Amino acid sequence: MKCAVVTSTAPDVVAALDGLCDQLSQALDNRRPDLLVAYFTPHHAGEVGVLRKKLLERLKPRVLMGCPAAGVIGGEVEVEEQAGLALWGASWPGSRLSAFRLELEEKDGEPVLSGWPEELPAGTGFMVLADPYTTPGDTLLEGFAQRFPGAPVVGGMASGTHGAGQAQFITNDGVHDDGCCCVAVGGTVRIDPVVSQGCRPVGRHLVITKARQNVILGLGGKPALTQLRAIFNEVEPRDRELMQTALQVGRVVDERKSAFGRRDLLVRNVLGFDAQNEALAINDFVRPGQTIQFMVRDSAAATEDLAALLGEESRRGPTLGAMIFSCNGRGQSFFGEPNHDIGGLHRGIGDVPAAGFFANGEIGPVGGQPFLHGFTASIALFREQKS
Repeated sequence: MKCAVVTSTAPDVVAALDGLCDQLSQALDNRRPDLLVAYFTPHHAGEVGVLRKKLLERLKPRVLMGCPAAGVIGGEVEVEEQAGLALWGASWPGSRLSAFRLELEEKDGEPVLSGWPEELPAGTGFMVLADPYTTPGDTLLEGFAQRFPGAPVVGGMASGTHGAGQAQFITNDGVHDDGCCCVAVGGTVRIDPVVSQGCRPVGRHLVITKARQNVILGLGGKPALTQLRAIFNEVEPRDRELMQTALQVGRVVDERKSAFGRRDLLVRNVLGFDAQNEALAINDFVRPGQTIQFMVRDSAAATEDLAALLGEESRRGPTLGAMIFSCNGRGQSFFGEPNHDIGGLHRGIGDVPAAGFFANGEIGPVGGQPFLHGFTASIALFREQKS
């Protein structure tokens, strides 16, 4: 069971491909990859067909998938603002991989996605690469939740494109400019998801007692803004400053639990305040009875959150490899240093072969349900699954 990764910043990726394929093959002990993933920046848009053909000819993967990205991640580096290619391969004897593509259609005036697999064994996880312009996120994730409840779904929306028809997804059977490509992973390999939403909780948990659509009117029997002011007066000066500039709301997804941690909170943006009604609006629908906690986001909170989650994962056993989907709002401009998320991944779980890209929306589960996130690092850890 082995994974490997190679990256290149060569402007002429076609000239570099033979060497990259050789490196990847050698790292896999010259075995045929069961899964081969390629991420490439827009600099290589004119060469995607050649890239796909060469990868199929040289490496002969069972499953090939890939997509464009504003920046790619691979090995030890995050490639931003320049040409980049990341190739990640896995040799997984006994794995069960099922590739499929979902395409948008209209049925009875409603958007639907077609192409779902009929049946998959229990324990299957999914990696998903989607086009944000032709794949409605809610429709996609509701489809997974309904068909495969509780299954881990991790991935990202392609980036570096500016409209429908510009994406170039590569698979074994062609280059596609819409929809999404997916692979179901099972057998001897499982996906363990890590979703770092880059926030730190402040204050205490509160129960929504009055709400309308996406507006929180009451918390704990008091006006929402009254509770928010009370928490503001209780926290440290550093958090007060962030509450004024980077306030978020974390909503508990699974209310059946008796205690809630950071993995249970779905982070959503605060859209605005209504002083007259003492209310606040967020980009999520809410209802009375749900539990929330206010949260703040900055580079320090994001670093702390990633380290804490990966620290927990490091105690769950060895990892074969990883895939990381980091928001295109993260990176050097947010953290003030290069290679932040890939460095945090390696510090947290060790020097495993990892690749990914800066996404236009990150997919990962919270409370056992898949969601589309922003400003998040969504990670798939691949581990051996004992029979």
